[in-house]
Amino acid sequence: MKERTITHLNIIGFKAAVAEVKDISLRGRPFVIAGATGGRNVTLDCSPEAIKQGITPGMTLTAAQKRISDLIILSPDIPAYELMNTELEKIAERYAPLWENDRAGNLYLDITGTKNIFGSPMDCSSRILNTILDQVGIKPAAAVACNKLVSKVATRAIRPMGLIQVQAETEAEFLQHQAVRLLPGMGAKLQKTAAVVGIREIGEIANLSAGEALSLFGKNGGALREMALGIDNSPVIDRSGKQKITQQADFNEDVIDEIAIRGAIEGLAGFGGFEMRRNKLGAALIRLVVFYADGMTAEGQEKRSPSAGMKPFVLDRDITEAAYKILKKTAVRRIRIRSIGLSLEEFIPLDYAPELFEPETEIKNRQIQEAVDKIQNRFGMGKITRGLVFTASNLGNGKRLITAGGSN
Repeated sequence: MKERTITHLNIIGFKAAVAEVKDISLRGRPFVIAGATGGRNVTLDCSPEAIKQGITPGMTLTAAQKRISDLIILSPDIPAYELMNTELEKIAERYAPLWENDRAGNLYLDITGTKNIFGSPMDCSSRILNTILDQVGIKPAAAVACNKLVSKVATRAIRPMGLIQVQAETEAEFLQHQAVRLLPGMGAKLQKTAAVVGIREIGEIANLSAGEALSLFGKNGGALREMALGIDNSPVIDRSGKQKITQQADFNEDVIDEIAIRGAIEGLAGFGGFEMRRNKLGAALIRLVVFYADGMTAEGQEKRSPSAGMKPFVLDRDITEAAYKILKKTAVRRIRIRSIGLSLEEFIPLDYAPELFEPETEIKNRQIQEAVDKIQNRFGMGKITRGLVFTASNLGNGKRLITAGGSN
C-alpha cells in the first residue's frame, strides 16, 4: 500500500487574517473580531498584535478593552470568510485530488501520487504556499507528513508560518518532545491532569502503558496514547459538496397513513444522520423525494446557507424537522405512497466542539445525540429506535419498513 502524503495548511487567526487582507491598514495594529455569544460580547478572534498584549479568543470585550484602550473592534464578516474559503478551495483543488477544509483556517491536502506533476511533497507544498500568498495574501504554516494528526501537530509547532516535513517512520520521534498542548484532543482539563502528574511532553504520554493511559485520562486515554505515538488512519474527506448520503424507505404495501410516513422519515434521518456524523460532517442541504403508487413523484429541499451564518443540519431531530417541513410543502396529493427517499448533501466539516457559552438546550440535544451515536457505533445501527419509527414499522397486517441506503 502506497504511503500517504498529507499537507496540512494552518492559518492562525483565520478571521483576523481575512480582515487584514480586506483592510491592509489593520496590519501591525491590535484588533479583535467580536460578537455577542450567550448574551455577552466576547472576542472571537484576535490579531497577532492583540495577542502579544494579552488578548485571547473568548475574553469578554470589556476585559479586552481594559487591556488595550485603543483596541480596534470589528464585527464578524461572514461573506468575506466564505469568499476566502472559496479561493482557498480553488487552490487546493489545483494541487490535490482530495482535500478537506474545516472553513476555519485548517486545510488538509492529500497529495499522494502527485510527485510527477508537482515535484516532491516539499516542492509541491512550497508551490501551494506561494500560490496562496500571491492570490489571497495570506501566509499559512504548512507541514507534510504521512497522516493528518502529525501534520497538524507540526503546523502548530512552527506557527504562525513556515514549512516543515516529518519523514515517514519518524512520527513518534518528532512528537516526543512537543508540548502536550499541541496534541489534538488535549483540552484544558486534560492538560491540567497531565500537569498534575508532571507530564509536559507528548512522548511522555506515548511511554504510558495502555492501562496507565486509561487510569490517568479516563475514556480518552487509549486514543491519546495512540495519537502520541503518531498513529492516525483517518482519511482526508472530500468536502467539495459533491458527495451525498442517500437513504430510501420502501413500504411492503402502499400507504397513506401519516404515522407510517413520519416513521419512515425519522428512520431515514437516523440512518443518514449517523453516517454523516461518523464522518464528522453536517449537511447544508436536505432533499426529500416521495414516490407515489401511480408512478408520480414529488420532490423538495431545505437549505441552510453558511454564508448567512446558518448552522448546518447535524442532529437527527433537525434533519427530521426539515424533512417534515418539505413533506408538508410538496406531498400534497392524497395518493398512496410507495417509498420515500431522503438525501443529505453539501457537506460542511464538523469538530463537534461546543461554541463559547453554547445555549444549555443545544448542549443537551448534542449530548443526547452523541450518546445515541456511541451506542449505535458500538452495538450496531438500529439498537436504539424512536417510538414513532417502531410504531410505523409494526403496523397491522405485518407492514414493515424496508430501509436501504448508500452514500455516493
